[in-house]
Amino acid sequence: MAVPTVWACVGLLANSVSMLPLEAFKTRPDGISMKLIPDPDLLSRPSVGVTQSEWVHQVMVSLLLRGNAYGKIITRDALGYPKSIMLVNPDQVQVHQDQKTFEVTYKLGQDPTWYTTQDIWHCKGMTMPGGFVGLSPVAYAASTIGVDVGARSFADNFFSDTQIPKAVLESDQQIDQTQALTIKDRVKASMQNRDPMVLGAGLKFVPLSIKPEESQFLQTQQFSASQICKFFNVPPEMVGAESSNSMTYANVEQRSIDFLTYCVSFWLKRIEDSMFGLMPGTSFVRFDVAALLRTDAETTAAVHIQQIAAKVKTPTEVRAEMNLLPMTEEQKKEVNLVPLITNVIGGSKLGVKVNTSVEAAQNPTDANPGNPGKPAKVPKGSDQNS
Repeated sequence: MAVPTVWACVGLLANSVSMLPLEAFKTRPDGISMKLIPDPDLLSRPSVGVTQSEWVHQVMVSLLLRGNAYGKIITRDALGYPKSIMLVNPDQVQVHQDQKTFEVTYKLGQDPTWYTTQDIWHCKGMTMPGGFVGLSPVAYAASTIGVDVGARSFADNFFSDTQIPKAVLESDQQIDQTQALTIKDRVKASMQNRDPMVLGAGLKFVPLSIKPEESQFLQTQQFSASQICKFFNVPPEMVGAESSNSMTYANVEQRSIDFLTYCVSFWLKRIEDSMFGLMPGTSFVRFDVAALLRTDAETTAAVHIQQIAAKVKTPTEVRAEMNLLPMTEEQKKEVNLVPLITNVIGGSKLGVKVNTSVEAAQNPTDANPGNPGKPAKVPKGSDQNS
């Protein structure tokens, strides 16, 4: 974590996943998934003194740095399903698999007990076929991370190590050891006091300096940063590293979709699957990715219009998503006074027909509330599909 690129990659992925709400659903007999309200204790308060976002963040840090996340089941409900899971430092966990029964057991720190899978929650990252533990990205990227650490250490020693002289005093005359020590002491004293330096006897002060591009410190570190990003499957440009990818994004939403699809979705599915067995019956957990795909106000309004026009959602449901109460009768009357020929933001873009001659003829009162009984007139030259 002392390597900035590792810190940035782990922080980006862990923060992105932990900010997504983890919700519980139950599959009804007709196959429709229904959200459980309120959330089970395992999701609302997964561990003592730890919120859901903190718990998920710790899980992601453990997965990204060690390839595994372990938790000890602390409490259970009346049916025996877990209510709280205390996460354990993966460096303090020993995992063993019986070669005959293939049963996996776990030993936590100094606790002499070997626990079974009934008492330990285990989420694995990338695994090999037949493997019972996840692969550690840091272990596989050790050589690349070591290059980055080595380059920073060498750069620090080069510019701060007292064994490397800061300057050279040259002279065209013969100087013995005693004279050399005297001259050096006087020059050091002058430099420390920031006094003007007077050199004689043909002396010349030559400071030692090196350009960063010549030392290749920056180039080496930048190359290592790009390599480290590959181990964490993070676009280098998202953590400030140089990228050889020329792909551009039309907007922030497009970039968020790409990041969710190729970088985050793997971890979301891993956590969801690992918690499937912790839920009773047909219940399951799922991350709400809408928090990562937040759109601007214009796009959100256009999507709502399309959903209402396609009869996928009702206006009341859309208002509920916007944290608005259902309309009162007075509000409905006021809304009906708005001419339907008014172009709504996003309507023409999504093909929503706000007002057509057919609708106006079928609903003359609603189409032209200012003059009941007569259909609304569409101005000449206007787009009826707008």
